[in-house]
Amino acid sequence: MKKYRLKWFATMTGLFALLAVPVLMVGNVTYAADTNGGAHYAGVSQCKVCHNKPSTGAQYTKWTQMKHAKAYETLKTDKAKAIAEKRGIKVAPNEAPECLKCHVTGYDVKTKSAPDNIKIEDGIQCETCHGPASNHIKDGKTLMFQPNKAGSIDLLAHLQLPTADTCKQCHNPESPTWNPEQFTTKDGKKVGFDFDQAKKIIAHPDPKLDAQKKK
Repeated sequence: MKKYRLKWFATMTGLFALLAVPVLMVGNVTYAADTNGGAHYAGVSQCKVCHNKPSTGAQYTKWTQMKHAKAYETLKTDKAKAIAEKRGIKVAPNEAPECLKCHVTGYDVKTKSAPDNIKIEDGIQCETCHGPASNHIKDGKTLMFQPNKAGSIDLLAHLQLPTADTCKQCHNPESPTWNPEQFTTKDGKKVGFDFDQAKKIIAHPDPKLDAQKKK
């Protein structure tokens, strides 16, 4: 059972960090800041330590090549500026809380700031979907230096697995670039977002775990 849980984790790690990102300015976003056992945001550079080996899927490298990693930079484009102006936003999009809350991991509209370890230029990174990862990273480092504890540490214990609701906090009709016909369901219905299809498009499994499953 644990192998399958780890397979799910490998498939979902950074799931939405690989999903294409339009310019988004939506309602309240509630990241999982208080759902991971009091964990705090660590920043994507910490994720890279374990999630950038080709042998295990190179999730970090894949993230850097996708649009979520450039979510903040999109706010500097002429398109973003035009949208912001149309919405009546008086400051540049890359300075507007209305935009930053869906373009920067953990951005707090009330304090107008990102968590201490989050670089706004990293845009939407792993912890947007998986929640603050300090405790998960601690578990990973424990296993790295004390492999004898492998049987007593569950790497999923301090990690949020994203759901459709996680994505819909930003991928919803309130987005000014929302396309209500982006996805086509099996029954032929046009929808703006489909979690199952999006998950398959950006799947990035761990090949070692796949091999274990086939044994």
